[in-house]
Amino acid sequence: MVNTAAVSDGDGFLLSRDEPGGPAVYYRVGAGGLEWSHDPADFLTGRERPVPEPGTLLALVHGLAPPPDATPLPGVRRLALGTRVRVDSGGVTVSRRRPVLPVGTTDLTRAVAEVLRGLPEGYAIAYSGGLSSAFLAVAALSAGHRPALLHAALSLPGQRQAPALIDDLTTRHVPVDVFELLDHHSVPTGGLMPPLPDVEFPRRLTARLARAAGGGPLVAGTLLEDLVSAKLPEADRGPRDWRLLTCEPFHLVGTLRSLSEAAGLLEQGVVHDAASGAASGPAAGAGAGAGQDAQDAQPVGGPPPPPPLGRRDLPGMTPTGRVALQTVQQASLSVWKDHLDFLGTLLGRADAGMTERVPADHDGLVLPALHPGVLGAVATLPADRLGRIAGGVFRNHQPLVRVVAGHRVRGLRRASSSFGLRLAAAAYLHRESDKIIAELERECALADLGLIDVAVVTGLLREGPGRADHALPLLRLLWIDRWLLKG
Repeated sequence: MVNTAAVSDGDGFLLSRDEPGGPAVYYRVGAGGLEWSHDPADFLTGRERPVPEPGTLLALVHGLAPPPDATPLPGVRRLALGTRVRVDSGGVTVSRRRPVLPVGTTDLTRAVAEVLRGLPEGYAIAYSGGLSSAFLAVAALSAGHRPALLHAALSLPGQRQAPALIDDLTTRHVPVDVFELLDHHSVPTGGLMPPLPDVEFPRRLTARLARAAGGGPLVAGTLLEDLVSAKLPEADRGPRDWRLLTCEPFHLVGTLRSLSEAAGLLEQGVVHDAASGAASGPAAGAGAGAGQDAQDAQPVGGPPPPPPLGRRDLPGMTPTGRVALQTVQQASLSVWKDHLDFLGTLLGRADAGMTERVPADHDGLVLPALHPGVLGAVATLPADRLGRIAGGVFRNHQPLVRVVAGHRVRGLRRASSSFGLRLAAAAYLHRESDKIIAELERECALADLGLIDVAVVTGLLREGPGRADHALPLLRLLWIDRWLLKG
């Protein structure tokens, strides 16, 4: 498969996207044919940058990803995964075809090892000490490699757990100043959409690790846990659902009277995972990690129209802002649901994960999870091998867990991959709150648009508990506001 194919034949021209990842492609269908480019700025007709709709700006504040084909330019679409645009003598036709995954090895470790064998010598692994990066390290050993493990030593307050040791591999600690990475004064002001810390933070972090790698490729385990994930309803419940007796669904209200009632609620997707306490369902997260902290575990639903359910709106929106957000949110989630239903669970998780957390310009960063051979291997794994109920707990990501446990790796990071960003956001706001409050009271583009009440937002920044609870949305708000003011 080819990430983005632009193919010309004797009868016409085809533009298609057959893999998740790769550089973004934009196109516009007009009376005269088809225009396309990797840079959306090529479609601008004037010097002024179009400002996204108010509801879109607030959706970004709350972490809602725009629809997979959306751009702020009239008539310009982003080429979504599975979309095919054909130009021939009959005109321009836009259609969809689900990408077909290759049939290869059913051994996930072998599939990842094959990707690593294709890399130049001297590659390094971005090692967080979590399950995915530990699995990558073990896969590298199975390939006969001894790459350096580069661990970002984040300058955050409090004690930080040392990353788990991997036998036969050396871990190098790379000091990283998170306050510099999150500085809202350094927000890129170009581009047609505001940058978000959700994507920019890992991009900058990756750049630091890549420099420490000495010019060789940097490999990351991003998205592996998203893909090698099952839902609780797919796990083997035992005869007459007896395993649910030890893994009781945490329901919303009331008391369950029987196992059959528990199973019924589970099928409806209205229960809580015992670890996370977050609602599962069609818009919930990709899966609960093995042994994650209770306060930071992920919900157990299927592929997400980003972000997961359970978020709370940031206080301080005006009535106009709330209406604008609700309108955009409903439309965006509807498009995402249709897109993910079309792609299916595996490709849907990959595409949604890329949109949420992976920068489009991740040149030099190798993501084995997106390799066709790895996707093909994951597709062969039945759901009951991905997750199981054992010891009263739903244990997810079992193919990764078994490989890492077989190498006797102990002390893996238990928090989710997004926990570090949320902690860093809270620390940054705590340190810079006085300056940020003064800036917002002096000038705030979102307030000028009638979307937020500055007094409520600055009140949150003055309150420690409120600031920590809403740290990431507040940081997004600062970044978006800076982009609006400086654009």
